[in-house]
Amino acid sequence: MNRIAALLGACACVVTSSAAVAADASHTLEIVDRVPKFEAFYAEATAKPIDADARFALWQKDYGYAAVPPGPEGQAMARKMLDAAWDRYPALLPKLPDLTAQAKADAQNAFDKINALFKTKDVPIHTKLVLFVGNFDNNAYSIPSMGGAPPTVMMEVENVSLRTVLAHELAHTVHFQLAHVQNSFGAPIGEGMFLEGLAMRVSQKVYPGLPEEAYTEMPEDRGWLKRCYANKDAVLAGIRADLDKQGREIAMKYTFGDGNTGMHREMYCAAWIVMGRLLDSGKSFAELARIPEDRMAATIKAAFPK
Repeated sequence: MNRIAALLGACACVVTSSAAVAADASHTLEIVDRVPKFEAFYAEATAKPIDADARFALWQKDYGYAAVPPGPEGQAMARKMLDAAWDRYPALLPKLPDLTAQAKADAQNAFDKINALFKTKDVPIHTKLVLFVGNFDNNAYSIPSMGGAPPTVMMEVENVSLRTVLAHELAHTVHFQLAHVQNSFGAPIGEGMFLEGLAMRVSQKVYPGLPEEAYTEMPEDRGWLKRCYANKDAVLAGIRADLDKQGREIAMKYTFGDGNTGMHREMYCAAWIVMGRLLDSGKSFAELARIPEDRMAATIKAAFPK
């Protein structure tokens, strides 16, 4: 939790508002550019020869941005990711200005479309977007409101699926505000399914016409959606008994772990299928986005195939 709190501290940022007329509620996208912070860390880390241990210690002290769970397990993951990414950074550095500018433009476009889809004209919406240099893992994440900060997206500018992932994560932040979401990693599995299923389907709506894999797969896990569909009966049957369970261990099982069928991200597989059923039943995005947090798991459970 300390690392997350540090990420949300005071900063210079760009604030844009998409409110069209005075009668509408304001929609504010606050963009924080942490790319220069990475560039400063990289310059210090390469100014003189240091070993991998010293480099990671410097990363923890001066940077510390990675899409990993909080705690020691997450820090161990971050260390491995930094070591694996290190030799790729020299080629990335000259591209950072263009990547950052594109991320800012894509974010504003998606933010406006999401607010239109969720029909938030009369609802004040304030989202923070932190742009940073990651570890080429293409794994952005979102944080509900905490400590007085608005819901926040942590987005790597080098993400190869930047547009669709931005739409996914920004959908989370607007949804958090409409449904008053407070839980984060470790929420009940049914709630996690609801949140992720809605975000994937919003991304599909914001950028229609792409293959379904564009909204569901991690770039390094090609064929994941095909496996999801092939194993959907087993995935749904296995996860159904755990919809009300919560905590770090069960969350790891269904996201970073191997689930019940030996497939990573089983929660996303089940979420894609079940949220599709909810939308096909006639539920609108605006209606689904306003289902309270304490009813999400039950709503998912009711939409499972009989």
